[in-house]
Amino acid sequence: MTEVQQQAVNSTASRLARLKRLCGGFPVLSSENQQAYEELLIALLEGYCPKNFLGERLLKHLADEEWEVSRYKRHKVFLLERRFRERQAFQAYRQKATQEDNVALAKKLAERPQQFILPEEVLEDLVAEVDAMLLRPAAELDHARALEVSIVYFEHLDRLLNAAIVRRNAILADIERNDYLFDPALSLAVLAQEMRDSALVEEGHATGNADRSQMEASNAQHDKVAPPLAPHQGASS
Repeated sequence: MTEVQQQAVNSTASRLARLKRLCGGFPVLSSENQQAYEELLIALLEGYCPKNFLGERLLKHLADEEWEVSRYKRHKVFLLERRFRERQAFQAYRQKATQEDNVALAKKLAERPQQFILPEEVLEDLVAEVDAMLLRPAAELDHARALEVSIVYFEHLDRLLNAAIVRRNAILADIERNDYLFDPALSLAVLAQEMRDSALVEEGHATGNADRSQMEASNAQHDKVAPPLAPHQGASS
């Protein structure tokens, strides 16, 4: 990583730290990925290029609402998957309970001399059956059943999602209304390129100054006055 790139990274890190300190913490749960949220916020900062802290704060609120929208969308999927897994677990539990009841009945029957049924025979393949039931992939009808039994909570998530979308759209309208706070033409990439070009120009100036100094020293050495020649002896006679 070059010095210019390191300066850009440090600048971005300082902006994130200031936003987190002044605008409240990031809305990231312990089960979520904070790095993903920071990438989202950095992408917004690079895309809109706020000129001051007011623009940065608007983008922070926009990132928060985008994160909320993504969360509610994920939880709508999690809800159906969770209901399906719960139904699978219940079916497996019922199957196991039925087999255990059969074992208890077999024990009672085994106590009678005329019966030759062993309890172990009833439990044969029970573990494999339960595992197969729990690991069975979901079919579309299974998810339809999960939606049916959880439709009330699903609608509640839908209302939360719509509210988050309304808030996000309101922030986008604020950004459009206050477009003077942003300058998309000056992205961080352009800024980094300008810094890199400036460093190259300064390096060129430094090299030119060194060459000029060396040339001046060489000229000074050539311009030294030569010592006068001694008078010829024949010239005096």
